[in-house]
Amino acid sequence: MTMNEHTKQELFSLPKEFPLTVYHAWIPTKGLSVMHWHECLELDYIVSGTGTYSISNVQYDIEPGQIFVINNHELHRIQSEDLELICVIFEPGLIWNNAQIDYDYLQSFFDRNVNFQNMIEADHQLALTIRDLIEEIDHEVQEKDEGYQLMVKSSLMRILALLNRHFKLGGQIGKETSERQRKFDRIREVVNYIDNHFTENLELESLAAMVYMNPVYFSGYFKKAMKMTLTEYIISLRINHATVLLRESKQGVTEISLQSGFPTPAYFSRAFRKALGLSPLQYRQIHQNATAGGQQRWIQEQSNLCP
Repeated sequence: MTMNEHTKQELFSLPKEFPLTVYHAWIPTKGLSVMHWHECLELDYIVSGTGTYSISNVQYDIEPGQIFVINNHELHRIQSEDLELICVIFEPGLIWNNAQIDYDYLQSFFDRNVNFQNMIEADHQLALTIRDLIEEIDHEVQEKDEGYQLMVKSSLMRILALLNRHFKLGGQIGKETSERQRKFDRIREVVNYIDNHFTENLELESLAAMVYMNPVYFSGYFKKAMKMTLTEYIISLRINHATVLLRESKQGVTEISLQSGFPTPAYFSRAFRKALGLSPLQYRQIHQNATAGGQQRWIQEQSNLCP
């Protein structure tokens, strides 16, 4: 998996011949999370830990054993401490190639109504079954024995068929589009632009003009759709970018602040501490300590990144 951690839209580079990957995520530090979305579909199995999963405008309390179903337009983030999860990421084209019967496998991602719940409780029999199937997928992807792709797709399609049955019986699948989705779709173009230009000087008037709104109306609309102000959103992207540089480069704090779009290092330090509860240097030291023993950790960060 490769991600463009410099953007709010998380980008996955999946193999064209078999667009699916599995990764283990360890989230050791509370508060390192911002809202994000991606074009792929996502299934999450909570292995251990607690926290809060924010998906669109709903918050779920996290506990081990839960399953989460995330589609390709939902804004989501995790805030936690010492959380471990297994994520299955795949493109719709792996399953659906225009045939209606294949599309039915993906109804739980695309045909939701306002009653839809992204989380399946840990003690539900379906969660137990899906956990076993995700572990089978994980094993096959790791070992890559002969015919592993057939085994992976078979297990994934069983998961999707079970989800389809579960959500249909629960009255959670239908053609009604949620108000939350409609709001986001209207400003998706400008959100994409911000995601790719957040280190630059962004003018409210120019952003509003992209979606044919006046600045005052756009500011209010953005806050309702994104559950944060435009300024908060841009700062969250800049901080996320800065965390990547703090972890992966040896650049100084001043240089990182400027490369991340902050006007001054002092402003950067204040915003960073407010968002994460520690200074940039403290963050860098914590990350170095966490990886010093050779243990692989993927810090869900962002103040937003996936999950």
